[in-house]
Amino acid sequence: MNRLPCRKAALWLVALFILSGSQARAQSVAIVVDDGTMPRAAQHGLDKLEAALRTRGLTVMRGRQAVAASALVVVAGLRNANGPAAQALSSLNGSVPTVAEALTIRRGVPFAGKSALLLVGSDSVGLMYAALDIADAVRWSANRANPFELVRDTSEQPFIKTRAVSMYTMNRAYFESRFYDERFWTRYFDMFAANRFNQFVLIPGYENSGFLAPLYPYLFDVPGFSQVKMLGLSHDEQARNLATLKNVIRLAHDRGIKFELGLWSHIDRPAPGELDSADPGQQEIARARFASQQIPGFVPRIEGVTYENVLAYTKAALVRLRELLPDVDSLGFREHNESGLRDEMVPSFWHEIFAVLKGVNKPIDLRAKGVSRDLFADAVHQGLDTTVNTKVWMEQLGLPFHPTHINKGNQFDQRHGYADLLQYPQFYKMTWNVWTGGTTRLLLWGDPDYVRRFAGAARLYDSDSVEINESGATKMHGDAHDATPIPILTPSYRTYDYEFERYWQYYRVWGRNLYSPDTSRDVFDREFVERFGPQAAPHVSRALTAASRVLPRIVAGSYLYVHFPTTNGWPEMQRQGNLPTYAAREEGSDIQQFMNVHDAATSLVNGTDTAMRRPEETSYWFASTSATILAELAEAEKSLGTRRSPEFLATAADLKILAGLARYHSSRLLAGVEYNLYKMTGSLESFDAAIGHERQAIAAWSDAVAAAGDVYTATMTFGPHVKGFPRHWSEELQLLRRDFDALLAERQTAKATAGVSTVHIRSWNPSVRSPQATVARASLATPGRDLSVTATVSAPAGVKWVRLRYRHVNQKEDYQSIDMKPQSPGQYVAAIPGAFITPMFDLMYFVEVVDNAGSGRMFPDLEQETPYVIVSVAR
Repeated sequence: MNRLPCRKAALWLVALFILSGSQARAQSVAIVVDDGTMPRAAQHGLDKLEAALRTRGLTVMRGRQAVAASALVVVAGLRNANGPAAQALSSLNGSVPTVAEALTIRRGVPFAGKSALLLVGSDSVGLMYAALDIADAVRWSANRANPFELVRDTSEQPFIKTRAVSMYTMNRAYFESRFYDERFWTRYFDMFAANRFNQFVLIPGYENSGFLAPLYPYLFDVPGFSQVKMLGLSHDEQARNLATLKNVIRLAHDRGIKFELGLWSHIDRPAPGELDSADPGQQEIARARFASQQIPGFVPRIEGVTYENVLAYTKAALVRLRELLPDVDSLGFREHNESGLRDEMVPSFWHEIFAVLKGVNKPIDLRAKGVSRDLFADAVHQGLDTTVNTKVWMEQLGLPFHPTHINKGNQFDQRHGYADLLQYPQFYKMTWNVWTGGTTRLLLWGDPDYVRRFAGAARLYDSDSVEINESGATKMHGDAHDATPIPILTPSYRTYDYEFERYWQYYRVWGRNLYSPDTSRDVFDREFVERFGPQAAPHVSRALTAASRVLPRIVAGSYLYVHFPTTNGWPEMQRQGNLPTYAAREEGSDIQQFMNVHDAATSLVNGTDTAMRRPEETSYWFASTSATILAELAEAEKSLGTRRSPEFLATAADLKILAGLARYHSSRLLAGVEYNLYKMTGSLESFDAAIGHERQAIAAWSDAVAAAGDVYTATMTFGPHVKGFPRHWSEELQLLRRDFDALLAERQTAKATAGVSTVHIRSWNPSVRSPQATVARASLATPGRDLSVTATVSAPAGVKWVRLRYRHVNQKEDYQSIDMKPQSPGQYVAAIPGAFITPMFDLMYFVEVVDNAGSGRMFPDLEQETPYVIVSVAR
């Protein structure tokens, strides 16, 4: 009898028994933490980790006693707790960075005879971040026996200390639909924590006539001011509001998120000149919204605050706020006349308010707009922990750096940018406010490389604070305060409970890359795999990254500057006027980097050189980016076949809309140049070319309308209709067609100028090599000593000229210019005069190169890096 098969069978049974035992042990995970009560944020992270493990079918037990019976062990704790986690890390000669919110993760650490996964935080928030990262890895893992297979050793610390998201109360109905929903806040702050945002800013009274201007009567009465009240609000409702806000703050703190209250409006009054605006639409809004007891028929929402008592009331209200809301972490203020104050009131009003705020004992965030540095100095002199907050790039999302040169319309004020605020000696830090809400109100956005680059630019002036707007920030702005909130997507495409959840990549790339610009690409890519599958995911990710670059480029290089404000401009859905208006007024917003269509036509007529990006080049960028988006989307659709989820279909709609917008601006730029050439030369050939490009632009917009299809609700409010905010892309398409008919009518009566020679646009040819240059980066400048700058230049067509452009880090200045001289083959040199170098400001410079073929470029190249060099000055 042959016993070999029997012996083999027995061995297989033994192996199967051993394997099954191993798998059984793998179903149990022990989590060992420091003795005592774990801080709330850390406990939140550990709870999420435990929930992720249980969702994968694993049994989770807490405590050392569970280690022996478990195949998987997690040891978690704080660096300074001297608990098992800190001890285990010390035995490896490892450490955690000492700064707040830092973390260390180590695999395979010996612990109680087992190989453990080690999580150590410098504090509770750092440990929470580590645990939430592991929870994500567990969720993404396909290996049930080893749910930690995707975990990697890491040690991280914040690159930007304060990473904030702001919410505006622009519409009462929309705000309260979320305000009273604890489940909303739980999910919202869960998302913040997972993406490493650590501050939430609630801003009532966005405009001085907005909802909750001022906030205090919505929450409490102020002793001695019984006449101040919010109309229609009972004491029970007021008490509910206060209790709700306290609970929101608690939910934020449970997740390591600080809570800032933005007290922007102090009295419900019109801004200067707003009621007598020449704009009929603005008049209508002002009459309907602005408050003044001298205006017949006005019914204020908050009554009893007057110019005579606003100072006394605000001082008393701040004291009361400290008593009733002691857990508010910081306060933000808008100080200039948009807060309702009169200009002449501002200095004395704030001097007295700062004295009260010293007793309130909270850090304060002051808006830079419309006030002098003396006001900030007053706050600091009175002992307040002061940060100055400014918009980086208009109230729109520009490119990932501070503009090289802001538009001249605001060059000499502090409406946006840093103006002349970055002076030394330094006595405050800056919060860089990326006004995403003016631009990305509706469409998906998520470009990790953009945020990586911006994070570096955000360290200017030793800043460590960045604030972005929440997605959909202006929803229902312009609707009645009792209107019912309308969902943006139709029911078939809603794969979320709350609209913010649709924008998961927006929050992930901003939060994670502000925390660490070196965040692994896997952190972003794996979420795409989870949602769209492994074959489609890379294509969807690349398409969204490319699509996310469209809106910033529109703002930077194809925009009417009059659309600067959030309350005027919306590049996602505005056509930027008819062609004659666009041709006359288009100028972008970085006027150093991008040539506008009028100046481009002038340059073509006069035959002048420029190192700026001409509209032809920007047009090509839009066209090629559109093609990239659609090509990647086509590959994703091909890999999915007919198995396309509602989320994919909704995502595809956004990508097609953004591709359509890119093609629209590609054609619009050329149409603008040609129309200006017609106006300058009288060439009907140029007029006909403008009509041809405008026809292509309208076709591109039509494609965007078709892409929106049945995905988007037919009527969406993100700004007042009377101020030109459309409700849908189809509304703008009707206007484009109307404008086109007017353009054709103009052409019918146009007369050619006798003897004119048509000037043709230079076609942009990407295969023709432009000049290239590498600019040497000086590390330190010394007052009174010339600073030499070297550039290594190459140009196949030969170098025509090279110039050094420089100024102080002061946006109120224009750039100085020096011709750079060849020192050796390919080497050009110039010096910034020592007399120009002052301790008051740091320096910045860039280099312009034009070749003999007329091609030009600035260096450093904005496509790769911040397009200027900033040099510290010795002090």
